[in-house]
Amino acid sequence: MNKSVHVLVTRAESPGNSVKKKIASLDLPEGGSPRYLENGYTFHLENLSLGILESRKENEGWYFMTLEENFSVRHFCLQLKLYEQVSTPEIKVLNLTRGNGNCSLTLACDVEKGDYVVYNWSEELATDPLTPANNSTHLLHLNLGPQNVNNVYVCTVSNPISSRSRTFTPKSQCRLESFESTQWGLYAGLFIGGIVGVILILEVVILLLRRRGKANQYQPTMEAKSLTIYAQVQKSGSVQKKADPLPAQDPCTTIYVAAAEPVPDPVQESNSMTVYASVTLPES
Repeated sequence: MNKSVHVLVTRAESPGNSVKKKIASLDLPEGGSPRYLENGYTFHLENLSLGILESRKENEGWYFMTLEENFSVRHFCLQLKLYEQVSTPEIKVLNLTRGNGNCSLTLACDVEKGDYVVYNWSEELATDPLTPANNSTHLLHLNLGPQNVNNVYVCTVSNPISSRSRTFTPKSQCRLESFESTQWGLYAGLFIGGIVGVILILEVVILLLRRRGKANQYQPTMEAKSLTIYAQVQKSGSVQKKADPLPAQDPCTTIYVAAAEPVPDPVQESNSMTVYASVTLPES
């Protein structure tokens, strides 16, 4: 007896639907072809597989295959789910509050494309996931201090066929004015203090140099006022210029002395004067 095989493929939105849409119907003698085939599908005789040329959302559902042979009937079913790939998410700041050195904000992670999307929040370089706000997986509430504004937070969206992520750094939004003003005030104070210190040091150096210059000018003046006078006493007859003859028995002696510049009274050291004199008795 020749073996006859009949194949029937139908589709329904759920397994319990009593009415199903026919997709393909064919008999399988050798070299046969499908008697009916829904548009957008293809059937491969060599392995009895059904293919979808261009998958669309309406192709989702439950597929049933009935295989009728001469004396037996077999049924097969499977569920087909179609997913749209998720797009790269966008992170938006919904609420922002700054004060007392802290920054509180609520972030929202949204996607334009994709279905059956699952959201996940995490902190970069951390192992544990973050807890969403109010059981809304796409929202995240943060309360940050100055030491946390540079943290990097990651929103990951995924479905069974795709996954995308976006990062967010709160520093651009959480400009903590009190913290930054304190920092800038500290830097400004250090800068101004450094300038004042340099000016004071320069003034001290200039003052010392001026005092040293005055001391150097005063010392030569003192030395100039200490004079040593050398004088020589000669006989009156030894003077080259002819003078009036002195009496023969005059016991007086004439002394020639060079006068020095009078020394001011306040300077005690300048009054010292050394006089070297040579006295020659008159000839008898």
